[in-house]
Order: sequence, then structure tokens, then C-alpha cells
Amino acid sequence: MNKERLLQTFLEYVQINSETRNEKEMCDKVRKDLEDLGLEVDFDFIGDKFGSNGYNIYAYLKGDETLEPVMLSAHLDTVVPGNHIEPYVEDGMIRSKGDSMILAADDKAGISGVMEALRTVKEEGIKTRPVEIFFSVGEECGLHGAKHADYSKLKSKMGIVLDMNGDIGTTCYTCPGQTNFNFEIFGKPAHAGIAPETGISAILAAAEGIANMKLLRVDSETTANIGTFKAEGPTNIVSPYANVIAEARSTDLNKLEEQGRQMIAAMQAACDKYGAELKYTTARAYNPYKVTPEDPVCVLLEKCYKALDCPVRYVASGGGCDSNIHNEHGIQSVGIGIGMQNAHTANECIAVEQLNKTALLVLELMKA
Repeated sequence: MNKERLLQTFLEYVQINSETRNEKEMCDKVRKDLEDLGLEVDFDFIGDKFGSNGYNIYAYLKGDETLEPVMLSAHLDTVVPGNHIEPYVEDGMIRSKGDSMILAADDKAGISGVMEALRTVKEEGIKTRPVEIFFSVGEECGLHGAKHADYSKLKSKMGIVLDMNGDIGTTCYTCPGQTNFNFEIFGKPAHAGIAPETGISAILAAAEGIANMKLLRVDSETTANIGTFKAEGPTNIVSPYANVIAEARSTDLNKLEEQGRQMIAAMQAACDKYGAELKYTTARAYNPYKVTPEDPVCVLLEKCYKALDCPVRYVASGGGCDSNIHNEHGIQSVGIGIGMQNAHTANECIAVEQLNKTALLVLELMKA
């Protein structure tokens, strides 16, 4: 493995503007790099489905057909502010200049590790298992690339998603599912000073509904939160309309569904009490997943961790990633730590050593 080349690849990638929904430049660069390595490369045109100019990339490395193929997954987009990043290396750490700019190790460290492992395989003639590469767009704005991917292009039953905080060895055995809610509460206007009793306050009904919901940390596996409570109007009019946007998450599907029922029931009961009308929509953003150390994907990972003398640490995540979607499509997948720290903040950084270990781990995963 060429550590200096890996570092330069990462520094080059993070300087490519690729904020979510504007990933095309990064897509084009990574696609060319894969093609230059002689891989079979495919792509799709899913950007139009969620307002992006980018596309998912699928690449294939032929290997020993007697071995199970493995899919390696990372995402091409970054959060805002992710344009004009200026990375620098100091005391073994890679950071970005300025006090308001991310580094984009999330997830360009994962992509860089995959690229260096592929280059090493090609240069050294290393024998591998069949490897499928899936690089998605729109991950940071709702896992849209994975949701709209063409899974007929992927044959693997095991997947590794290189997209988590934590040192190499960190393995996410479970991620929650998420349900989104949009509540619309319709009241009746009236003059608030002259005849308030003839009106129906949408704000009052919505507020009581929220007060009766189980929110924030519901239990060890479940959370819920209100993101928006909006009702605009003059103070002398009883509010005729309020809008509440909320979410629920749980690593247990039954608990996720029960939490949703509780939130809807609380809002409905409050509206019934005050005579307001409730309209609502719900949408499952993604389902939860759980794996165990005995599952094939974890057995493979632990074998590779051992080869690198990296201790294994199984963790639960509070957020979703592409692994949630891959599992829904029959690819048993886990998210793994790749050494990045403080993702989505101006303090984001990654140790050069962890970047190197990411590439070495990918190489171990590829080997026959």
C-alpha cells in the first residue's frame, strides 16, 4: 500500500465541491478513477428523483468465484458547508482551515480507502474475492441514493458501509428506523378579545397534543422529537391553523410503530377535546436493522480486524445510514468506524494512521 498516494488522494477528494444534491464533480472524478483502474463501472440517473445533479456509481472487481462476494459502500456527498475546503496535515491529524468548514472525511475517507486498496490489488496482483463497489449520492439529505439505487446491479449478500465515527474496529450492529410525521391542525378563527369562546385554537390543541406525547429519550431503543411547531397570525385572532413536524426512531420495529401510534393518538385526542380537525401524514424514512457477531458479515469483519490487530467494539447508532437501506434489500450490512471524528462540524478531523488502517482493512476484506 502506498500511504503517500492514499493521503494525496484524500486531500484531492476533499477539495472537490460535493455538497449533497451537487455531487456531479465528485461523481465524475471517482468514476474516472475507477475506470482508469480497469474496473467494470456502471452508474444510474437517480439524481432527478431528489433534486441532485449526481449519480450512484457501481463498480465490479472480478475475483475467486468460489468465495462469497462482498459489497463495499460509501457516499459521495457531504453536508453544508462543504465547498472550497482547504485541508492541512499537522501532527499526524488532517483538518480543514477556518473555523466554520467541515473536512469531509465523512465520507471521502471511506472512498479514499477503497480506491487505495483497489490500486494496491491491481499493482501487486493480489487475489481477491468478487468485490462490488457502491458509492451513493444524497446520503446526507435522507439516504436518497441508496433508496433509489438499482439493486439488480448488486449480487452481494454481505455489505460493509465505511461511514462512521470511531476508530477501525468500531462496528455498528444496529441502526434505528425512522418515521416522519406531518400534523396539520385546523381550528376556527374568532376575535381573541371580544369572543374567544366562539373560536377553536389550533395552537392550544397542538400544544396539548405535543404535551401528551412521549418525546426525546423514550427508552433505551427509542427516541422521538418535534422539529417544527408553526402557527402564524395576529394576537387578536384565535389561531385557525397550526403545523407540527415530528419524527420517531427505534432500533426495534415494533417499538417504532407503537411510538408512532402513541404520537398520533395524543394529537387526535387533543384535537377532539377542543373540536379541532386533524389531518396528518406519516412516512417511513427507513427501517431498523440488527446483526449479531455470528452473522456472516461480522465473522468476515472480525477476521479482518484480527489480521490488523484491531480490537472489535460493537456499538449501537442513533442515526440511519445506507446500511439500513442495504439490509432492506437483502444485503446484510453494517456501518463501520473509519477513524473520522466530529463529523458535520468545523472540528471534523481524521488521523493519518486511521486513514491508512481504513485502506488496509478494505484490502483485507477484498483478499481471497
